[in-house]
Amino acid sequence: MNVPPEARMGNDIARQLGHLPTAQAAEAIADHIERFWEPRMRRNLEALVAAQDDALDPLVVDAAGLLAARAS
Repeated sequence: MNVPPEARMGNDIARQLGHLPTAQAAEAIADHIERFWEPRMRRNLEALVAAQDDALDPLVVDAAGLLAARAS
């Protein structure tokens, strides 16, 4: 299965932070993405979330929602 790079990287971050409570983990993932991912990567992640890509960890989907809320 070919997993998009943004899904793979986001899932890796989610695995590293999975020991945290869900809301705290999603916030930490969103913070990481906001600080270290370039805009193109964030747009690609948004597109994966919009397409409901099943390769995404639910924490990454939650983090993307937090990023969208921050942007508005």
